[in-house]
Amino acid sequence: MAIRIGIRMVLVVGMILAISYFFSASFYLALVVVAVLGVFGEVIHMPENLPGEYDNPEGKDLHPAKAIILGALIVAVLVGIGHLFPELYNYGFSKNS
Repeated sequence: MAIRIGIRMVLVVGMILAISYFFSASFYLALVVVAVLGVFGEVIHMPENLPGEYDNPEGKDLHPAKAIILGALIVAVLVGIGHLFPELYNYGFSKNS
């Protein structure tokens, strides 16, 4: 279980660094983009993640609707924090940081 969490964290950090580097975006904006991509991916795979379906045959995983709501809440909190602290958008690989 811990190894899976570690792999996911490494993937998220790698995506944030890649988005920031290749698109000259701030680290914080890249974090918001990765969170939005996660919610979008959950919406796309919702039919497979429903209880009793291919990716969730026993129905033990979080229901996709709850996962989407949780992801949207995380995105809203990140955008709210970015609105309260706009200087977070100044740090990244861009030439302006």
